[in-house]
Formats: sequence, C-alpha cells, structure tokens
Amino acid sequence: MYLVTPQQMKIIEKNANDSGVSYLKLMQNAGYKLAQFITGLSVDLTKGIVIFCGNGNNGGDGFVLSKLLSEIGMPVTAVLMCGEPTTEISAQTYCDLSSESAEVLFLNDNIDKIFNKISTASVIVDSVFGTGFHGDLPPQIKACFSYAARSQGIKLAVDIPSGGNSVTGEIAEGTLQCAYTITFANKKIGMEFSPLKDYCGETIVEDIGIPNTCYINIDHPLCRIEFDNMEKIIPKRSPTAHKGDFGKLVNISGSRRMSGACAMSTLAALRSGVGLCTVATSKSVVDSLSSSIYETMYLPLKETPKGEISSTNGKEILTACEKATAVIIGCGLGVSEDTTKLVEFLLENITCPIILDADGINCIAPCIDIIKNTRASIIVTPHPAEMARLLSITTAEVLKDRLSCAIKLSTELGITVVAKGAPTIIAGESGFCYLNTTGNAGLSRGGSGDVLTGMIGSFVAQGISPTDAAVAGVYLHGLAADRVAEKLSMQGMLPTDVIAELPLVFKQMNR
Repeated sequence: MYLVTPQQMKIIEKNANDSGVSYLKLMQNAGYKLAQFITGLSVDLTKGIVIFCGNGNNGGDGFVLSKLLSEIGMPVTAVLMCGEPTTEISAQTYCDLSSESAEVLFLNDNIDKIFNKISTASVIVDSVFGTGFHGDLPPQIKACFSYAARSQGIKLAVDIPSGGNSVTGEIAEGTLQCAYTITFANKKIGMEFSPLKDYCGETIVEDIGIPNTCYINIDHPLCRIEFDNMEKIIPKRSPTAHKGDFGKLVNISGSRRMSGACAMSTLAALRSGVGLCTVATSKSVVDSLSSSIYETMYLPLKETPKGEISSTNGKEILTACEKATAVIIGCGLGVSEDTTKLVEFLLENITCPIILDADGINCIAPCIDIIKNTRASIIVTPHPAEMARLLSITTAEVLKDRLSCAIKLSTELGITVVAKGAPTIIAGESGFCYLNTTGNAGLSRGGSGDVLTGMIGSFVAQGISPTDAAVAGVYLHGLAADRVAEKLSMQGMLPTDVIAELPLVFKQMNR
C-alpha cells in the first residue's frame, strides 16, 4: 500500500483525470463512499447529520455527501465554514446541492442555529480543509470545532482532520479529534505520525476509481511494510544448505564501557540466521563476551587506555573483512580521535556492504562526504539526533519532516537510510521509500538500536539487498517487540527479550 504526500496525490489525481476518470467523477465517488460509510453506522441518523464544508475540493466532497444523504431522506445541515466554494468542481457540486432538501447555513450568519444542530446531531462531518492545509485554523472555525468536540455525535473527517499536516503529522490548535477518518485512494503520510494519527481515529482507505497506471511517475513512492513482504525477502533454507550459504559477517563494535552494545548486535545477528560471525573488538570486550556468546568467532584487538579499539588495528581488521559478505561498524564503539581515524580508514577500504550505526555515524558526522568515496554499499541507521548531525541541522528540524531528511541523505550520498523513530522510515538506494508501523514504546531504551543493526547486518550478509535487508530488519524487529510487549509489558521488556523472540517470529514464517 502506498502512502502519499499532497504533491504526489495531486499528480495521481491529474493522471486519473488525463486517463478519463475526471476530477468531478473522483469527487462524486468520494461522496458516495462517505455516504455508504455513514449509513452503515449503528446510530440513529434521523437525529441529524451536520457536515462542515470548506470552500475547496474537500468541501466539494461534503456537498456531494450532503446531496446523497438528503436524497434518501436524512436530515442534513451543510455548514459553509469559509463562504461559498472557490473551485470549479466544488462550485458545481454546491449548485447541485442547492436544489435538494439539505439545509445550507453560512457559519458567520447562523452560529446559534448551527450550534443547536450540532448539539443534537448523531454524526458530525469535518469536510473543511484537505491535505494541503498548513498553518492555523481561523478563529471562527476553531470555535465551531470546539463546540462540536463537546457534542455526543460521532465525528468523522473527510480525507484528513482539518488542521492536520498530511506530511509531518503536526496539528493546528483546535483540530477536531475524530472517531473515523475516511481517506481516499491512499493514506497520507502524516496520518501515520503523532499527534495527527491520534486525531484521525480509525482510518479507512476508500477506492475512488483511480487506475493503477496513475502511479507510474511518482518520485520516491512510500510503501507501507507488510508481513507478506517478509515472505518474499527472506528465502527458505534448502535441506542441503551449510553455514557457508548464509554469509560471513564481521561486527566491528564495542568498547570497555559499552560491551553490551557489541553483545546485543552480535546475538541479534546470530538469531537472524547469519552463517558465520566474527566479532572484531578490543581485547577487554573479547574477555567479557567470550564466556557467554559461544557461536561467534573473535578477533581481539589492541585497545586505547579508555578501552576503545585502537586505530592501529586498521590493516588487521581489513584482512578479516576480505572474505566478509557484510560488515557492521559502530555499536558501542565510542567516539574519539582513534575511533574516528579507524572508521574513516575502514570506509575507504572495505568493499562489501557496510551497516554504519551509532558511534560509527557519530565518528564521521563532521566529514560525511567520506561516504561518497567508499566502494561499498552503505546502510546508515540514525536516530533523529544522529540524522541532525549528518545533515548539519537541528534535531527539531529532523523531527518536523523525517521523510524529507531521509530522502535527502539517501539521494545525496547514494545510500540506504534507516531513519529510526515512530514510525521508522527507510529511504532506499532504488528511490523507493518504506514506512514501518511495527514496534512500540518498549523499544525506547538503550540497546534496541544495536539489536536492529545486528539483524540488518545478518540479512545483508546472507545476500539480501541492502534496502530489502533494512525493510526486513525494521519490520521484524518491531514485530518481535510487539509480541514481547504483549507478554511482558512495554515497561518491563528489554532488548534482549526481543532477541529471544526472534526464533518464534521466524518459526511463524516457516524459516
């Protein structure tokens, strides 16, 4: 399923219009779907239906809805929230409505009567502003929405709650919280982000007759990741398979202070099916982990007085990576002059795919262009603060539009970007983007990112493309976390619990 921006939706609708499904027909289809939904609600519609209509095409959907409901005898009040319609097709549907039995009231002229209608209505429909809205709601609309919010009637939004930003998920003050949002053809990206997601209530995507061919010229299409994608990405194992068939991963991670990050990324990689794993880390970390993680090989390295991997180990690590099918760099590595020098050296010389996480990202943030000179495919997994450092902007700017930030970083550097957050966004080398909705707040603790990195590294090592590996890693990481939360609670779960759940997730997939 695609998720779209307002700009993408405009192109899709234009393509539909050019192919013979007119803008008016799309609006009529939308109105029909709305009427069908409302008449299926388990409420007494004879108490009245109030439809707030804007002066654009979103209001036009409301006019079509008003006409259809009034034609079957429903008591409908259409409220013109911004005056008469200003677009050609909304004006046409408004003219069609005026000859019917629906009552049409102007907000500014009939406020007391409108409030009386709202207080008794069984359904209140927000069809004021569409997906292109940004800014503040006008005071008179905020006042009307405020009164409607206190009504017992069911609130329903057309395409998106008015006041919601369909790209960032931000909401304007006074946005009406709805029980349902009926959106058309595709869910809008911002509807997956809080707080807008919470104001949408249950979101229903309705088909309004747009042909599939209308999506062919969309830049950076955003796909929602589904469980079915996993069946296609992760192959079944042959009965005659051996460990060499499932890749060789080198995990360059850990320091004396953060040996746990190395441990969790390694365990997650092993639980995700990699054939052979070598942990390249400081000797003190090897001493710490080797007595509890038996299924990996170790490359003990010289360390700095702080217990971080010394940059003098570069050539030895490079030799270990010669036969690797994927390399992880960064989990618990530490940020210092030594680790920065080491990461730069490795990026310049490793040729197999690299998953760059945590301190690996932080080490090169001041000189991100080094990635342009690498011979390897790169996956980066930044959280918002790390993304901000990579783009030399503020964390607040990243949080305002993580999708655009991920696309910018991916496009400029030719890499796969896993923009961690709720939800996580993946911008792939192919130009496609993906949105993941598995996972929960129980992942909000140190170590969760290390688990994700280990999973992605494991999948890449097994021969899965970088973008597909990121898609599978993010989705299955979140799915395992959701199942752990059901058993143990979000409050009490740990990243290691997520690792322990992975075999059960793969068992469901018959992998």
